[in-house]
Amino acid sequence: MIIVIGEALIDLIGHEGTDISYQPVVGGANANVAVALAQADIPQKFLGRISTDAFGQMIRQHLETNGVDLSHSITAKEQTTLAIATIDTQGVASYSFYIEGTADWAWTRQELPDPSSLVNLNVTAVQFGCLTAAIEPGSTVLAGWLSELATEAGITLSHDLNIRPSLGFNRESELERVLRFNELSHIIKASDADIEWLYDLEPGADLSTVIAQWTRGGKTLLITRGGDGVCLYRGQEEIDVPAQSVKLVDTVGAGDTFMANFLAKLSDLDALGSGPNERLGALTSVQLRSAVQYGNAAAAIVCERRGCQPPSKAEITTRLQAQR
Repeated sequence: MIIVIGEALIDLIGHEGTDISYQPVVGGANANVAVALAQADIPQKFLGRISTDAFGQMIRQHLETNGVDLSHSITAKEQTTLAIATIDTQGVASYSFYIEGTADWAWTRQELPDPSSLVNLNVTAVQFGCLTAAIEPGSTVLAGWLSELATEAGITLSHDLNIRPSLGFNRESELERVLRFNELSHIIKASDADIEWLYDLEPGADLSTVIAQWTRGGKTLLITRGGDGVCLYRGQEEIDVPAQSVKLVDTVGAGDTFMANFLAKLSDLDALGSGPNERLGALTSVQLRSAVQYGNAAAAIVCERRGCQPPSKAEITTRLQAQR
C-alpha cells in the first residue's frame, strides 16, 4: 500500500483566448497522485485535511468516486484552498493561489498515524511534496513525521518537489527546506525548472553538481524535462527516456500522474518497502527504464485530456503496446 499525504484543493480553470470563465475542478498535486494510483489499481490511502465547506464536499466526493481511500484523512474546519489555473494557447497551465489559513496546511502531529500503525497496514511507501511540504505549520509537522518514519518504519519515502515560485517563496529558504526533505527521501523527483529556480540557474544550465549531491547515499533521482522526457539517476548511472509524442490538450496533472505510475511500476517490481535504497539498488537498468516509460505513457495520456484525468492500467498498457 502507498500512502499519499498532501493537499486536495480546488483548481479554478480558465483558458486564454476564451471569455476566461473559470470552472471548479478538484486538484492538488498529492490528490492527483492518489487518484492516479487508484486508477492504476494500486492500494493507497490519502492523508489530507479536507474542509467541511461546499468545495470540501466536492473534493471528498471526487476522491471517493475515483476509488481513493480517505479513511485516514482529516475532516477540517478551515476553508478549502483555491488555485487559479489559466491554460495558455499551448496547453500549459500557470497558477496563482489563495492559501491563507486554509485546511491543507494546519496539520498537527496528533492527526498523523504512528509509524507502527503504517507497518501494520503493510504500507510500503509514502509519497509527499509540493505545497504541503512547503507551507507552515504543516511543513514542519510533516518533516518531523517523515523523520520518524525514516528511523522506525523502513518505508520508501518519495519526494516530488513541485516548486511554486509564484507564491513568493524565498529562494534560499526553499533550497534549505528541499535539501532537508531530500535527506529523508529515497526517491526524489524534480523538474529541470524546479532545480534551476532553486539554484538561480539559467535554463539549460549544467546540473551535474546538483545531481551528484542529490543522489548521494544511494538515492534515486528523476528529473523531468517536459517535452524532452525524463532522466533517472542512480549513483553513476544515467537513464534517459524520451517523452512520448502527444496531441496536447493541457498539462494539468501530468507530472503527478507520471509520479503515481512510476511508483505503481516499482510496486509491481516489489521495489518499495523495507530496506528502501537496497530494494531500489537491486533493480536493473532495464527495469528502471520500464518504470519511467510506464510513467511517461500515463502522463502522455493525461496531456491529451482536459484537466487531470489519470488513465487505467489497461489504457497505459495499450498505449505502450502501440508505441512499439
